Formats: sequence, structure tokens, C-alpha cells
Amino acid sequence: MRLMIYIPTLSATNTLDSRILTMPHETRSTTNTMSLARATWLILGLSTLVILATNLLSPPLWDEDETRFAAIAQTMLNTGDWIVPTYNQTLAVDKPVLMHWCIAVAFALFGTSEFAARLPAALATIVTALVILRTAARWFDIQTGLLAAIAFISCVLIGIESHAATPDAILVMLTTLTTILVADGLLPSTSNGTLTRMSTPRAIGIGSLCGLAVLCKGPVGYAGPLGVAGVWAMWIACEEHFQRVSSGERQGLFSIARIVAKSAVQSLICIRPIVITLAMLAVAVPWYLAVHVRTFGEWTSGFFLVHNVGRFAAPMENHNGGPFFQSIALLIGFYPWSCFLPLALGTTAWKLWKNTTSRETRAPLGLLMLWIVIWLLTFSLAATKLANYVLPVYPAAALLVAAIGVEASRRERWPHPRWMIAGIVSFGLGGIALATGILVASRLGLSGAEAAALIGVIPIVGAAMCLRAAHKNDPLAAIHCFAVTSLIFLAVLVGPGAWYVGRSNTLPSLISDAHRLAGGRARLASYQENAHSVAFYAGSHVAQPDSPEAIVAFLESGSDAFLVIPENYFDEISQRLPEEIKIVKRVRPIFRKQDSLLIGRARRDPENLEQIGANPGGVIR
Repeated sequence: MRLMIYIPTLSATNTLDSRILTMPHETRSTTNTMSLARATWLILGLSTLVILATNLLSPPLWDEDETRFAAIAQTMLNTGDWIVPTYNQTLAVDKPVLMHWCIAVAFALFGTSEFAARLPAALATIVTALVILRTAARWFDIQTGLLAAIAFISCVLIGIESHAATPDAILVMLTTLTTILVADGLLPSTSNGTLTRMSTPRAIGIGSLCGLAVLCKGPVGYAGPLGVAGVWAMWIACEEHFQRVSSGERQGLFSIARIVAKSAVQSLICIRPIVITLAMLAVAVPWYLAVHVRTFGEWTSGFFLVHNVGRFAAPMENHNGGPFFQSIALLIGFYPWSCFLPLALGTTAWKLWKNTTSRETRAPLGLLMLWIVIWLLTFSLAATKLANYVLPVYPAAALLVAAIGVEASRRERWPHPRWMIAGIVSFGLGGIALATGILVASRLGLSGAEAAALIGVIPIVGAAMCLRAAHKNDPLAAIHCFAVTSLIFLAVLVGPGAWYVGRSNTLPSLISDAHRLAGGRARLASYQENAHSVAFYAGSHVAQPDSPEAIVAFLESGSDAFLVIPENYFDEISQRLPEEIKIVKRVRPIFRKQDSLLIGRARRDPENLEQIGANPGGVIR
């Protein structure tokens, strides 16, 4: 009997520890099973749609990466050049092309908008949640699948990235599919523990997914999931060989090395890396070769040497941190479920070390542990540190926390009660930290966001309710309460909370005013401002003059010419400007200590004359 089977009932035959869990093995009717499956999919579907649809339409693109990727996709759609990624006539070398293609297709279908730009990430998150549900239902049971999917979609960083026009959600989807498909193809049979050799069609499909992941974010889309799967397969093979040999044959370094080498060969044979690699190259190489030829190697050298080797070897763009940066980032980004992640990791490691799990669940648990550790360790060694680098860990973390949580709910008493209480208390403390952080940010440039601090009340109330359930020794009620509170918290955080904070993004209104003042479509230039952000909302090329003389020449070229410039750079050009060219608009960007200024000729209509009269310095606010 193969390990990877569908669980048609809610019995404990495929749970974490059959010696502890004593749920009955009665057979349920097919009708009840189908009703439960439909209810499970309905709950997950509604939860996912509520979170992902909340505030997907209204907030402007306010992250630099979002506007750059959207501008690249906009350029592809306008020019018909789907090979070379450019924005504002500048070659973009930091990411491959898959994300740009997805956004461009969304623009073609739904028009150029924030909703269309963010739609690929939202769809990728939905697919990942469904894959997690299906996988956990096979490896453990349906309750674990539902809880794991909810844990994934209701953690902070996934909620943010699912609403962002960035490639991270797509990479997570592809690496999750790849890792799980490899595991499904290799999982040993329960009778002899031998790895199963992967079929050729499966290997080709996995290689194709790796090719898409390489088109999404580069070599990490191939090396990451296959590195995890390779180490895991070697661990399975080593256990098999060590169990087959006598204790005398295990002694000595030479004997151990021989067993390890034999296990490595067996795992390579089963994974079929040549077939996977060839399929990956068939999908990814055509575009990489085309962009290399079209840009005469400039894109290739910039991406591989600067944004891969360079980022790993040295910090870039001030994104640095200590060796524990990624671990701390995981605890913050996976909140609120990270409150129980250390317990889940410790419990699972102990079970694997003491070999107290059933044969059916030992291999999946080992895979989840290696999945988390390998990704986390790899990017902890990288010099450039960003929290989203370890985003592919989140599906494994959700599966692991759910598996341990469901096991705990089926016991008569709380296992590890002190750790459980500590996790619940940290849930409430996270709400206090969030509220404090928002209040501090409102003093540092996030103006008007004080009311958003009320979001922190949700985890505090949820923690109190979970503590009450724990006091009554009702683990199942505590888990239900935690899951519901997490969904409400994330829905409010990425919904009304993000909308409230998003009001601080003033760039779209600044560009809109420039068009209005021009009496049609303004010609825009930027100086010491992000040209790609201006270009996306302007919908046209944005000039980038590099000297005061060039700025003045641009502004004098017509009444439709306007310049976006930070206030602290205005003195460089103020004495050179003709009398009719003034500051016609000023806004305060988020987390900036100076305003962004719009410089140009104000139209002499009644509305503008009234505004200029109210501001003697000629500034329209």
C-alpha cells in the first residue's frame, strides 16, 4: 500500500501518532464524506475570497517594486515587445519575465489598473491554499488540511504579498507544487520503506514547473525545491539502508560513508534529475537566450552577476541583517500562527529523533522539517536580507503547525500546556505590538493612521477567548477560536486597515492634478524621484533631466510640462525658474520628512486662481 492515499473518513488511521489518537475506525457513508469535502472546500473558498477580495481594488500601488513591475507590464502591452523588460526606456534586470507577462495579460483582459496588477498574486495564493488543503488531506486528514490552508492565507506576510503586484506569491505557488509533486512521486511504500522511482511524465511535469519558477525569479526556483527534495530523499534512503544492515556494519567512517554514498545514488536514481533538468531548460532557456541576444548580454550579466551572485555575496540597497534576521522575519511574517511554530518544530524534531511517529507520517513530517530548515538556512547565509526571501517556507510552516494543532485537539488534555499558554499569550502580545507600531509609524510619517491601531485589539480579544477555552481544557475550541480570530484579523488588516494607511500614498493624486492643470495629458519629468512610479500613473514616458539647466529647459518647453521633485532639492533650481513657473502642488509622501512638489505653469482658471490666492507663495495645496 502506498503512503499517498486519499483519506475518505475522519478516522485517526493516518494521524501523527496512532498510539495516542484513538478515534474510531468506523466506515462512513460516501454521502457523508462528499458532504464533508464540499463543506471543507466551501469554508476554505469563502475564507480565501473574503481575505483576497478585501481591498484588492482600491489602494494605489505604493511599493517601489509594485509600480516598477506594473510599468514594465504596461510597456510590454503598449509596445508589443514581450521579450525585453523595460520601464520608462530603462532596462529592468532585477527579475525575469513571468511576473511581467502575468500582469500584462491581466491588463489586456481587465484594463490597466491596480486590481489587474495585483490579480496574478491573488490567484497564485488561492492555488497554493488549495494545494495545501489537498496535500494535508492526503498526508494527514481533512481537518489538518483545512487548518493548514487557513493558517497559510491568514498569516501577515502572505496577506500582504497576495495583495501585491510582485512575483513572490507566484514563486511560492510554483515551489510548493514542485516540492509536493516530487514528494508524492518518491514517498516510500509502507511495507518496506523503499523510495519509489519517479515516472517520466511526472518528472517532465516537475521540470516544467521548475522552468516557470526560473522564469519567475531565477535559479532559486529550480535549486530551492529540488534541494529540499534531494536531501529529504537521501534521508529516507539512509534510514532504509541503516535499518537493513547489522550494527557491526554501521561502525567506522568508511562503512557509514559507503551507506551514505549508496543512499545518495539511490535518491538520484529515484528523483531523475536529468529528466527534470532537461524539462526545466526547455521551458526557461528560450526566453533567457532571446533576452540575452536582444540586449547583447546586458540583461544576463545584470541579473545573474549583480542580482544573484552579488546579492548573495554582499548586502544590496541597505538590506542587511544578522544571522537570525530570517528567523525573526519568519516569526513576524507568519504571525499569528508563528506563535505556535517553535512548539511545532520542537515537537516534530523530538518525534523524528525518538522515532515515535507512525511510518505513514514520518516521511511527510521529515519533509516539512527539511523544507523549513533548508530554505531558512540558505537565505540566512546570504548577505542581502529581505523577509520575502523565505516566503517559500510558509506552506511548510502552515502544514506543520496544523498537523501538531490537530493532534493536540484530539488529546484528552493539552500537550505541553506551558508552551500552549505561551503561544496564546504571544498572540495577544502581537496585537499590542502591532498597535504600538502603528502609533509610532503615525509619528514618523504615516499621517492619519492612528485609528488603524485598533486592529491590534482583535488578537488581544482572540487571545483572551483562547485562554478561556484552554482553562476549560477544550483544545478543539481553542483552535477554532484561534483560526477564526486569525481570519478576522487578516481580513481587517489587508482590508480597512490597508485602505486607511493607503490614503498616505499621494503620488496618484499628484499625477492626476498635473493632467488637470495641463488641460489634458501632461508631459512629466522627475528629478530625484522614482521615475517608474511616476511613469506608471502618468501612462507615458517620464523625462529625467540630470541638471538644473536641463530641468529649466524642460519646463520652458510648453505649458503642459510639469516636474515632480522632492522639496529638499527645490533650492537647486528655484533661482533659475522663470516667474510664470511655480510650485503648483505639494503633497507629503509616506514616511517622508519633506513634501513632493509639482512644478509647472498653473492654468488661469477660477479654481486655480482661488487656490493660488489662498497660498501667497503660489502653492496649490
